[in-house]
Amino acid sequence: MNYIEYQHKETVSLKHENQQLKDEINRLKGEQGKPDISPNTKHQGTNISSEAHSREKKKWKKRAKKSIIKVDNHLHCPLEKEGLPSDLQFKGRETIISQDIIFQRNTTEYTIEIWYSPSKKRTYRSSPPTSNTGYFGENLKAFCITMYYALDTTQSKLLSFLRSLGIEMSDGSLQNILAENSQQWIDERNDILKAGLQGPYIQMDSTGTRVNGHNHYTHVFVSEFFAAFATQCGKSRLDILAAFQGQPTEGLMLQYNDKAVDFLVHYKLSKKYQQDIEHIFLHNNSSVISQIHFEQIVCEQMPDLLKKKQTYKWIIESLAFGYYFEQSVYPAPEVILTDDAIEYSLLSEHHMLCWIHDARYYNKLMPVVSCHRKELEDFKKKYWDFYRLLKKYKSDPDENFKNELIGKFDQIFTPDYSYFDLNKQTNRTLSNKIQLLTVLDFPFIPLHNNDSELAARRKVRKRDISLHTITQTGTKLQDAFLSIVHTSYLLGINVYQYILNRHKICSPTYLPDLVTAKIDNSKIRRA
Repeated sequence: MNYIEYQHKETVSLKHENQQLKDEINRLKGEQGKPDISPNTKHQGTNISSEAHSREKKKWKKRAKKSIIKVDNHLHCPLEKEGLPSDLQFKGRETIISQDIIFQRNTTEYTIEIWYSPSKKRTYRSSPPTSNTGYFGENLKAFCITMYYALDTTQSKLLSFLRSLGIEMSDGSLQNILAENSQQWIDERNDILKAGLQGPYIQMDSTGTRVNGHNHYTHVFVSEFFAAFATQCGKSRLDILAAFQGQPTEGLMLQYNDKAVDFLVHYKLSKKYQQDIEHIFLHNNSSVISQIHFEQIVCEQMPDLLKKKQTYKWIIESLAFGYYFEQSVYPAPEVILTDDAIEYSLLSEHHMLCWIHDARYYNKLMPVVSCHRKELEDFKKKYWDFYRLLKKYKSDPDENFKNELIGKFDQIFTPDYSYFDLNKQTNRTLSNKIQLLTVLDFPFIPLHNNDSELAARRKVRKRDISLHTITQTGTKLQDAFLSIVHTSYLLGINVYQYILNRHKICSPTYLPDLVTAKIDNSKIRRA
């Protein structure tokens, strides 16, 4: 029966490949391939989502809103008693709320007086009030930034809207507004990341993006209190380490220490390489060398090493890890939560894997034999029952409950099923036992990395609207505002008001300080 499953998968794969070859032959003949026509109904077999299982169904109930609405104006509406009975008796009051918004152009013309002194031979001009900040006011600037970065409005649509209100603004003026004080916003993104890394855990994910026509990756770091975006050329461990450390312009810093030696041993590099690397650092009288400088030294003293690309990459990673775990400006997180992509391994002492990603491997199984379908259905039921037990453990951790869950994990994921493909996947899950059960030691960690995926969608949406960035500064600025906007949403901050206050340099709050305060409070609650 397992051989039937194998033959079925092979047949489906060969049919798909055969159709691709037919389509390519037709295209080479100047014809068209088979059109891709979507069916009228969604094919059930292609849905590998686990949302229906991971979320508990709650009975919907309309909630009262009056208590949470902030009232700006109070207006008393007295009863007009003319023509009414004279024996009226007062029975109380009730409130009715009407929500509205005021949105209009506000252009001010200032008349400046000019005076001339013949005796001094000098002209004197009166000054506009301090509220005047130039040709475009701060409210308009904050509005443009909010619409472009927070609401993903294109520049052309934004200009059309402003002009419909009677505001004259050129393309260049709008671009200048969006790029104004760029370093201030980039520094704030770095400060948000520094503050967020002080937290107990970090969720991580990445998504593809385009920079000046070339493929790049945007790395997303998220917790319940912050979000930080960083665009790099790739998604290797070195790229992630650079994103973790504020994307240093001079490249990663390398350090030879005990931690670096541990990674050199992990990569099984020879003693000779370890001695040569130690000699380079001793010769430079420094335990820290920039990646650029290190490569120059290797090019001069060990040119053959550069030809061994994989070996050289392992050496750079080991030395980069040596500095990463030693420095404290961007502290290494205690726990990271990711999918099972290989580049996320080794980045933290404790690595939690996402249960929702793990479940997708089982959702992809499409057995054709009835007994295998029944076995898979029974397994999925046990899988999600165990998931709900983990959620229960998170709310009330207990040592006996923890041991019970460890034993139940081994029972469920022991690969002794009759369906071979199911055994293959349970064996994979069993090999990730330590990572998947990290939550038993850190109950405050989520069981999934949905938060980082939701944050990554913000970048995807921006990519769909703006296609790509052009310059390095523009890329970092977009990452900065994505970080500020998403962090503001997580903290319940009015994005427009915050950007306006930062423009006026009178902000009573600074997002990184708010993130730090939230993290400190959460540590106190857990203690």
